[in-house]
Amino acid sequence: MIIRARAPLRISFSGGGTDLPPYPEEHGGIVLSATLARYAYATLRRLPEKVLRLSSMDYRTTVHYGLGEPLGYDGQLDIIKACLNRLMPEAMPDDQGLELYLETEVPPGSGLGASSALVVAAIGALRKWRHLPLDNYQIAHLAWQIEREDVKSPGGMQDQYSAVFGGFNLIEFYGPGKVVVNPLRVEPHILYELQYKLLMVYIGSRSSEKIIESQVSGYVKRDPQVVEAMHQMKALTYEVKNALLTGRLDDLGALLHDEWAHKKRTAASVTNSHIDELYEEARRAGAMGGKVSGAGGGGFMFLYCPFDRKTAIAERLTQLGAEVSTISFEFDGMRSWTWRT
Repeated sequence: MIIRARAPLRISFSGGGTDLPPYPEEHGGIVLSATLARYAYATLRRLPEKVLRLSSMDYRTTVHYGLGEPLGYDGQLDIIKACLNRLMPEAMPDDQGLELYLETEVPPGSGLGASSALVVAAIGALRKWRHLPLDNYQIAHLAWQIEREDVKSPGGMQDQYSAVFGGFNLIEFYGPGKVVVNPLRVEPHILYELQYKLLMVYIGSRSSEKIIESQVSGYVKRDPQVVEAMHQMKALTYEVKNALLTGRLDDLGALLHDEWAHKKRTAASVTNSHIDELYEEARRAGAMGGKVSGAGGGGFMFLYCPFDRKTAIAERLTQLGAEVSTISFEFDGMRSWTWRT
């Protein structure tokens, strides 16, 4: 018997960065995000030998520990060890061990919230194994605590809630544990059209830590450019929500362009010459707007394109060395199940 859980990755249309403390505590943050049909998976199975085995396919890494051995944070799969430190039972049967096998459907550093989705999936598998009475808000907050408090990984709060709840959501942030997820009731034909007009562009892996630290530092120091950019992104999020719900998708595309312009003002490392070239070439080929998902600096960019310009945009970006793909939305959040081998 194995237990498997999956959690979807996400893109954020607007407001990303306003979920970075201390902005939410002082002004209230808000993000409009949607989950994708790309996933992080966690598989849990019992082993005949008395060992704890952690395997990550993303990093081609397997580590072994004795049952009851302290799981210290040494840079190897720390967020997963933190999940086990929180959720492993105090005692295991004498004749059995445990394996946790992990993988995601995008490269590390994608900007799609993959590390948070992986934590959520791991919690989902461990919850099912132990029959723990955790609701969606508790799972999301626990995932946030594991990443931000236990492992000290810098970042905001949107990724954990997106992965747990799934779908299109307007998420309000007032501080850790003070989050409200508002599901958006978007008409199906609007979602079909939006999905048809979006392109995903893989730029290359990046580390988000220094970008996030720079954004937070600029805000804490009350850099006028950073503070104003955060306020503008928050205001634009409500406009993006209204455009989405009423089906004004061309307006949404233009708002994405404005959002990206403000996002770039939060830290110099949000963009670089390669990203700027790809985005401007996409605009010249007909894209109405877009932005880099997550903190920026690399990973995935998504673009809103007129239907009769999609092919030309994709061809031009491919010529420049980018990997272009379509988007499929996922409307469910984290799910777990059992399977007999």
